[in-house]
Amino acid sequence: MRRKPVEGEERMSAIDRERQNLRSRLGSIEGKLSSVSSMISSVESDLNYVEGATASLPARLSKVRSQGYESMSYLEKNQDLLTTKWAESGPLIKQGFLDSVQPLRGEVSRLRSEINTLRSEIEYGSLGRVRSSASGLSSAVSSLQARTMSETSKFSISLKEFKSSVSALNRDLRIAETTMRWVSQASFSWKEGESPVLALKAKIMTGDKNKGTLFLTNHRFIFEGTKEVVLKRTLFIATKKKTVRTVLVDQPIGIIQEISKGRVGLLAWAGVYVHFKPDSRLEEIPFDVKSEEVDIITKFFNYIISGEADVEIATVRGATPKIAAPTVKVLKCPNCGAPYTREIYRGQTSVQCEYCQSVIPAAT
Repeated sequence: MRRKPVEGEERMSAIDRERQNLRSRLGSIEGKLSSVSSMISSVESDLNYVEGATASLPARLSKVRSQGYESMSYLEKNQDLLTTKWAESGPLIKQGFLDSVQPLRGEVSRLRSEINTLRSEIEYGSLGRVRSSASGLSSAVSSLQARTMSETSKFSISLKEFKSSVSALNRDLRIAETTMRWVSQASFSWKEGESPVLALKAKIMTGDKNKGTLFLTNHRFIFEGTKEVVLKRTLFIATKKKTVRTVLVDQPIGIIQEISKGRVGLLAWAGVYVHFKPDSRLEEIPFDVKSEEVDIITKFFNYIISGEADVEIATVRGATPKIAAPTVKVLKCPNCGAPYTREIYRGQTSVQCEYCQSVIPAAT
C-alpha cells in the first residue's frame, strides 16, 4: 500500500514548488530584461555600422577605381551624398543615443542585480518577501521595456535610410572588388577600350565541365577555365602544383541574344544559360553559379547591352559617351573589295571576308 505522507513532507513539497515557481518567474522577468538589452545593442550596432561604413567607403571606392574598374559611375555620387548627409545628421543621432538610450543600460544592470539577489534569497530567505519583491521588479522591467522600445524606435527610423544607402553601396562595391580580384589573375589580354564590368567564379556545364571565371566586359563575354597541374609528386602525394588558365569561351558581347536563369543539373543547381543569336550558329552554354549571383549576371548583361555601361564608363574616364553605331553596316574587304553585309556584333573588332577569308577591321 502507498504510504501516506506526513505533515512535514507535504509542507516541504509545497515550499519546493513555490521556490520553483519563483525561479521561473524571475527567469521570465530576466528574459524581458534581455530583450531590453537587445534593443539597445541593436541600435548601437546599426549606429556603428553606418558610421564605420561611411568612413571606409571612400577609400574602397578609390581603390577599385585605381585598379581600373570603370563601371557604375553613380557610386561616387551616392557615396558623396551619403557622406554629406551623415556629416549633418550623424553627430545629432550619436548624441541623442548617448543622452536617451545609453543611460538605460544602467537601469538594466541595476535590475539584473536585483534579480540575482532575489535568486539567492529563494534558497535562504523569506519566500514571502521574494514574492512581493518579484512583483515590483516585474512592473519595473515592463516599464523599462516600454520606455526602451519607444526610445530605440526613434533611432531605428533615423538610421533606416542610412543603413539602406550603406547596404546598397556595400553590395555594389563588393561586386567591383570581386571583379578586380579575378581580373588581376586573368591570363588573357584586354582589347583597346575594353573595361571589365563583372567577374565571378562559375563552372561551364559542357565538355569537361571546367571550373573557372566568367567575365563580362563592355566588349566581350569570356570564360576562363582553371585546372591544377601536378608538377611534382613525393610518395604518390602531389607536393608541387600550378594553376593553368585557359580561355574556353571568348565571344563579342553583342553575339549573345539573352542570358537566362534556370536549372543546370539534376539536383536543381542554380545557373544561367547563355543564348546566342540564331545567325551565329552557336549552341547555348549553361554555367553553374551561386544562386545569389544568377540575377547579378543577368542584370549586368542587360546593363551592358542597353548601352548604360558605356555611358558610365565614359563618365568615369571623363570622356564624352559615343553614340552606338548601327549593328548592321556595309564593310569592304581591303584585299578583294567584296562587301561584308552580315551583322557586326557589339564588341566585335574584326570580321572575316566570306570570299577571300581576309580579316576586315570593324569598329567596336
